[in-house]
Amino acid sequence: MVEEQNLIAENLKAIREYLTKEFPSFVMTEDTSDTSIMHKFTMTNPKTYEQFKLKVGWPRLSDKSNNPEKTHRSLVHGDVARKMRQHKGKYLYW
Repeated sequence: MVEEQNLIAENLKAIREYLTKEFPSFVMTEDTSDTSIMHKFTMTNPKTYEQFKLKVGWPRLSDKSNNPEKTHRSLVHGDVARKMRQHKGKYLYW
């Protein structure tokens, strides 16, 4: 259980770093996690209040074969930031 919690924390950190890099002037809000279902992120532009949202499925976060490096590669190769921009104001499920 502790190992799984550490893995989830590391994968969440990788996602936070990716979103912060892709949305540099935005403020990150992490909505309440629905444990064992998903974790939500909202990136908000403090000047325009424009928002881009992401829901990350719990299986992706807790999969033992999915480490932070693999999570980052998946975000980059899946072009998640671009897809979030296309879903402006609505959650992109990833």
